[in-house]
Amino acid sequence: MRNKTIQVILTKDVQKLGKQGTLIKVKPGYLRNYLIPLKLGKVATTTLINQFELQQKESEMKQKQFSKKCINIREELESFGKFIIKKKISENGVFFGKITKSHILELITSKVNLTMDLNKNQLELPEMKQVGEYVIEIILTTNVIAKINIEILPE
Repeated sequence: MRNKTIQVILTKDVQKLGKQGTLIKVKPGYLRNYLIPLKLGKVATTTLINQFELQQKESEMKQKQFSKKCINIREELESFGKFIIKKKISENGVFFGKITKSHILELITSKVNLTMDLNKNQLELPEMKQVGEYVIEIILTTNVIAKINIEILPE
């Protein structure tokens, strides 16, 4: 028996097979029964291969531009210095209330003029219960992380 395989271009990311635009070889039954009905892949023709290559080049260019933009934003945030928050504190140094991601986002956007919008999901906060300095990480992309210093002072 012949081991017949068909070349397929993935239209979406498929776990254990590859990412979108990847050229893979699969058996005809897998293509016919799984990939095509779920719109996860298409049979690779020369025109389709060329089309996906162009799309990949465009997406790589956009990704590089976005990475440069994120690096500039990281440098801008890290060069600012300390962000200061004033809170009422108790006798043992614990402040009242809670500092949320929304508070920190408002503080950052009011102090630094950013060219990119940040959201709460990009912030990683340490547990802040007492007066002092804390380092907050802002995840701009998977490989660009900005670290800013926040100091909590008594009112």
